[in-house]
Amino acid sequence: KSILKIDSKRGVPMIIELAQNKDKHRIAELDRHIPPSRLGECICNGLIYVLKDDSVKNEGQNNRLKAPVVGVLRYSLFWQTIPFLDLLYIDETYRNQGFGTLMMHEWEKAMAACRYEYLMTSTQADEQAWRFYEKLGFRKVGGFFLPEQEAEEWMYLKRLAPSE
Repeated sequence: KSILKIDSKRGVPMIIELAQNKDKHRIAELDRHIPPSRLGECICNGLIYVLKDDSVKNEGQNNRLKAPVVGVLRYSLFWQTIPFLDLLYIDETYRNQGFGTLMMHEWEKAMAACRYEYLMTSTQADEQAWRFYEKLGFRKVGGFFLPEQEAEEWMYLKRLAPSE
């Protein structure tokens, strides 16, 4: 289980780590795109990373045990061979401080260490996320229309640098 301690631009200590069962309730509040039963499975399989605000001291107890989850990165495996980013969500209070980028970089490093060659994701054409992904080196490789969606769903791919 990897833990990365970072300081934000405003000096708040943060942690990026694999989600644990104790994080499930808060993750479910932030990620409403997955049923709770599936969420537990994703946590057990190591498919969710969380961003925690490490400045909360929890009445003097070990702050990492109860540090609030303020960001979620959830992925799955496309064709069981390519990590596919399903969700990146940062709580509104913590947005535009570089945490999404940091979570993506940590996920990319972890996937490269597992010897994956590519990453994938998708976003709706009418959302702003495509700019974020392109800035991180993802390139648009196609798109399609889902019946219940008005905007086209754009697919993105990124080739990972081999890990050392």
